[in-house]
Amino acid sequence: MGEHAGLGATATGSLQRAVLSRTLQHPFTLYPSAVGLLGLVGVLLFGPILPAVLAAGAGLSTGLLHFLTQYFLRSDRVAAAHLKEIHDRLDSQQREVLENLEGKLKAAAKLAIGTEYGLQAADQLGMARTRFELLKTLLAEKFKPTELTFSRYFVAGEQTYLAVLDNLDSIASRLQSVSTIDARHVSARITAIGRQKKIAPADEEEIETLKARLALREEQLDRINTLLTFNENAITEFDRVNNAVAEVRGARAQASVDLETAMAELEALAARAHKLSI
Repeated sequence: MGEHAGLGATATGSLQRAVLSRTLQHPFTLYPSAVGLLGLVGVLLFGPILPAVLAAGAGLSTGLLHFLTQYFLRSDRVAAAHLKEIHDRLDSQQREVLENLEGKLKAAAKLAIGTEYGLQAADQLGMARTRFELLKTLLAEKFKPTELTFSRYFVAGEQTYLAVLDNLDSIASRLQSVSTIDARHVSARITAIGRQKKIAPADEEEIETLKARLALREEQLDRINTLLTFNENAITEFDRVNNAVAEVRGARAQASVDLETAMAELEALAARAHKLSI
């Protein structure tokens, strides 16, 4: 996965940069401005001949007018289009991940090692999916899909949901990777070597490699525990967000302070998920 790293792109500063970039690259900004610049070059090279002057004036003024209109008067629509593109990309990614994630988690839950972790991960998949579906329903009830507020909250929730799915996929893979490490066998072997009256250099080397194997196992299990804890935090934040959205009132729904705070926490969690995946 890895796309969830970009949730910070929906924050105000990054979103404004995205609006600026889209506006500058829009054909109605780009092409007239290019014609205007060519006309200006013509004026500089050949003097104020009429075609060059007209091209420079018309092109630059048209491009500038479109830029100013899009960036200052229609920025919400441009931002909403940007967020929709993010949503469409993530939606495709989500379907791809869900195709095999449930099966991987069921298989992980049956492994002798980390059975409790595997069962917890399988439960988290169901809980996260239910809460995200509820968030979509509540947002559709309280906000218009064309509103920037709707797009921002929808993408924030979806990005966090994908972060949870990414963690669950990592958990399943990590459980499988350490399932072949038999801790009892390794510990018994270390004990047996330690009981020898004389420990040869080869035996000392074997002890070191066996300890390294156990350390790797513990490191992976600790990592799994960290990812599970993150997911539990995300599920709790989903509950808070859903409660806050449910409290929004009025025909023209306005985001409350509680909702803004809850969504900020959700966005921060998704940003943290990128660091966990590194």
